[in-house]
Amino acid sequence: MIKKWLGIAALMVFGCGLALGLADIGVRVANRWFPYFYCYDDYRGWGLNPGAHGWYRREGTAYVRISHDGFRGPDYPQRKPPGVLRVAVLGDSYVEAIQVPEDKTFTAVIERNLGDCAAVKGRRVEAMNFGVDGYGTAQELVTLRRKVWRYSPDIVVLAIFLGNDVRNNSVVLEGDRCRPFYSYQDGRLRLTGPLADSPAYRMWCAARFDYRDLRFVGLLKNTWDAVKQGPGTPTAEHPMERAINYGIYKPPMDRAWEDAWQVTEALISEMHKEVVQRHAMFLAVTEDTSIQVWPDRQARKRFEEKLGVSNLFYPDRRIAELGRRNQFQVLNLAPVLQLYAETHHVFLHGFKNTPMGFGHWNEAGHEQAGLAIGAKLCTMFVAANQSHIKVKRSE
Repeated sequence: MIKKWLGIAALMVFGCGLALGLADIGVRVANRWFPYFYCYDDYRGWGLNPGAHGWYRREGTAYVRISHDGFRGPDYPQRKPPGVLRVAVLGDSYVEAIQVPEDKTFTAVIERNLGDCAAVKGRRVEAMNFGVDGYGTAQELVTLRRKVWRYSPDIVVLAIFLGNDVRNNSVVLEGDRCRPFYSYQDGRLRLTGPLADSPAYRMWCAARFDYRDLRFVGLLKNTWDAVKQGPGTPTAEHPMERAINYGIYKPPMDRAWEDAWQVTEALISEMHKEVVQRHAMFLAVTEDTSIQVWPDRQARKRFEEKLGVSNLFYPDRRIAELGRRNQFQVLNLAPVLQLYAETHHVFLHGFKNTPMGFGHWNEAGHEQAGLAIGAKLCTMFVAANQSHIKVKRSE
């Protein structure tokens, strides 16, 4: 009898060992082919997992390394070294940019380009990438407060992806609610949403990201996504991408979208106000959507006619007007990149392993965006220096 129970126990131990071994193999396979870079965050819903690294191949190809503080790029010391000009870039997946190598991101291009600006006066530029996939403006404001200020940036660049950021900021319109939301009441922003109000929901969000960190769910999902390229693939005649809200090219048509725009504009204005209070410079940058910079003018025209609009720049112009009202600088990238794409007959979105012309910026898109932002920042520095000279003379 004892031998029988010992045999059963041995089989159980062997089975558990085999299961753990297979699990370890599964994790290693998932890490190798579909690394998962995210983790739960109490205040932002999720963030990049400190120390995570691996190859990303679903869209483009790049080796991705996450710093000890949970952002893409090197481990910067929190104390800013003497003679360094720090630029903090906030945004979503366009800023995170895991589709391209780290030195090809537009943040890296800004760092190289701004270093050549005479108005910077020879200071070494550190452009820091605080982008996280899926973020809306609310999460970016929280990131500014809880992460960015400890690095003492001289410039804060807010990259706004109007294809979905307005929706991301609405507790009504956004489907993924593992994130902070704000409502705009009596002229003030108030924190709201299930992540803020419900301990049970926070537990669910934590379990969601902890579970995915085991890689098995991500492995199955990404494997399915990799083989599933059916009729839904966007084309020039049907340039519809799932992550983008195409109603954004028109004024809001209902109360939910009006509220979403109001909250978005209030969040941007709040960020500008806070940056100024910290004696830093602020630049809001509106990124493009792929159809806005499609190199074929006729393809863009057909899409405009389908939507019933005269152009695709309504959201960009709305943010520019917000900047004029609140006296902060705005750079609309879509017209700049559209001209470049049309003149040079190149796609700024898409990769060899994805439909060309869609998705995130490729290396050419990042290069042109970085050059435009760097030039704008240099112009702002020139103006700031001239204003300082005038003040000195008047004294």
